[in-house]
Amino acid sequence: MSTERLTLKNPRGWFAAGAEVEKAMELLSDGAFRLFIYLCLNARRDNGVLENSLTQLAENARRGKNSIRKYLREMADAGICRFRFSHNPMGEGCIEINEAFWPYVKTPEEVPANEAETFVNEIKKMLKDRSCVRAFLSAADEIQIRNWFDSGISLQMIEQAILLGCVRKYVSWRNNQTRSLINSLSYFQPIIEELKDQKTDEEYWMYIRYRLGRMENHWKETYGKSLSTETIERVIQ
Repeated sequence: MSTERLTLKNPRGWFAAGAEVEKAMELLSDGAFRLFIYLCLNARRDNGVLENSLTQLAENARRGKNSIRKYLREMADAGICRFRFSHNPMGEGCIEINEAFWPYVKTPEEVPANEAETFVNEIKKMLKDRSCVRAFLSAADEIQIRNWFDSGISLQMIEQAILLGCVRKYVSWRNNQTRSLINSLSYFQPIIEELKDQKTDEEYWMYIRYRLGRMENHWKETYGKSLSTETIERVIQ
């Protein structure tokens, strides 16, 4: 038997396909398994995450968006991955291969280095479930958040501005105004200035949260289903 050492022809871009891949192959249909392999080849090795829009993912994987959604749900139901996409097919999304199906040891997320980073992360959490807001932050948005931090704007006031701003956005959509997303955090700046001069109790904000929840559910159940081939869909696993 030859004792020569094996050498990769293409050392860049390879993936360690072992027991985890074999297990996925047993659980998935052919189409879903092909998508799983694509994700494995393109996800970050340190955390098993691929960030991409639904449209770009479908184009790169050479499958229709409806097929991509179906295969991702199949993978999620099998416990292979979890994923989230913006309601806008062009917006950024995130897919993560779960630990049991990822052959590399995942690197723990770094703890924010300072209060400013914590502030940024908290605002990202506030925005991630809002269907009328673009799914990812631009560089200008990051600067806006840091300006709020430097100005001493509280997280509570920013949350209130986001709640109120999103309610107003849904009202404008209901009144047949332009159904554009909130594409910049500068949208909330005038609302923050408005709130500085107001005093409202917690019951009011409980009502606003309740109303916003109903508006978002209604929008996803009705308007979101009326866009034919460009259906707006939001999936969180």
